[in-house]
Amino acid sequence: MIHVKHHIILILSTLFFTVCGISQVYNTTVEAKIDLETIGGLIEIKGTAFNKTELSQSLRYVLSVIKKDPKYSNRSKNDQSGRFVLSPGQKKNLSLTTISVYDKDRIIILLLVYDFNDQLLGKDRIVINGNESDILAANKKNYNTTLISPDAKYEKDDGVVFRGIVIEDTKTKLGRDFYAMFYSSYQLNSINGHKIVTIKESLAIANNTKIEVMVDNTVIMEFLVRPHIEYLKTMKNEAIRRVYIRLKKLEQEKNIVKPF
Repeated sequence: MIHVKHHIILILSTLFFTVCGISQVYNTTVEAKIDLETIGGLIEIKGTAFNKTELSQSLRYVLSVIKKDPKYSNRSKNDQSGRFVLSPGQKKNLSLTTISVYDKDRIIILLLVYDFNDQLLGKDRIVINGNESDILAANKKNYNTTLISPDAKYEKDDGVVFRGIVIEDTKTKLGRDFYAMFYSSYQLNSINGHKIVTIKESLAIANNTKIEVMVDNTVIMEFLVRPHIEYLKTMKNEAIRRVYIRLKKLEQEKNIVKPF
């Protein structure tokens, strides 16, 4: 019996280190993200994935909602899964589910994204009605963790927050066409950034025009306009990718405490 226990411990230890080893590189090529929104008496849970690479990727996701009653230690788990393909720089909505905002159970929401060979590429984790020990435990496993208190679930109901603003400053039909393509993809990918994005067209060399893509008045991409729809689509995909990465970086920097 003792040998059996030692054998089980050895197996569990091996699995633990294997998972940790893989998790150290998550969200580098494909980013998994869980978005929450309060609608009436429900919390809408949406899983998304963003392809950070220049290649199309064939992927698989699992979105799990795990509930645990603190009084009776009852546990339930609901999984949603599926396969999908992401183009370069594309963000896609994967799954949508809802839970009650009045639910007092401890709820873990976990999103995992795997590649074609079932290697874990991206993951995100949110705990509702948890405590600080949830964050400490998650950090040991390198989870990208957010802890939501009961009051925080209503934070969007307290005021108006302006997000997802894209300003057009174009001069030609090609410039307007690029803006329309960019804005359509911006909305389709649910980027909804907290900084203003500007598409500005100005005169360049030899009566050509150039387009500058700006986030919060900082130019992150510029290119000469060419009268080819496929070229504009390629530039649009690259612009969406850069804007998304820039917005994510600004959000991360906002939470960093800088020394005096």
